[in-house]
Amino acid sequence: MFRTGHRTDHLSAVEPVTQPIPSPEPESEDAPPDEVAAPVARQATSQPDAAIGHGVTFEGTLRFSGTMRLDGGTFSGKITAGDRLVVGDRATLQADVVCGSIEVHGEAHGSLTARERVALHAPARVTADVTAPSLVVEQGVFFEGTVQMHGPAKAARAPR
Repeated sequence: MFRTGHRTDHLSAVEPVTQPIPSPEPESEDAPPDEVAAPVARQATSQPDAAIGHGVTFEGTLRFSGTMRLDGGTFSGKITAGDRLVVGDRATLQADVVCGSIEVHGEAHGSLTARERVALHAPARVTADVTAPSLVVEQGVFFEGTVQMHGPAKAARAPR
């Protein structure tokens, strides 16, 4: 009958549930936010299945499936794979490679054979014989060798 300003029903004993507010990740003081977020997004989409890192020297025959990344080490020998090989900026490759696709940012010597494409990105230094249906060479790449292009590119031509 009297109003006291307090609830007397059972809901007053239940505290409201608050949703946690995610805190933003700390930003790097060295780089603006756009430069910090870009590498994270790139890594999430192109994670290698295996990698050879800085300071590693490997000699022999390598077979793999998925994506293999040579980040800063040295590989000598033969590579046979069905998928993708990425040679990083600080890596050195001295090998005969047969792969689905090959991407070179570092140094490569020998022969590069790809079923899909070979892409040479600056500052790559390549002394190799390249065989692939597609070859991409960015400005700033040093390339010395021969190129043979065949495969699906021939099938794209109109019949005579």
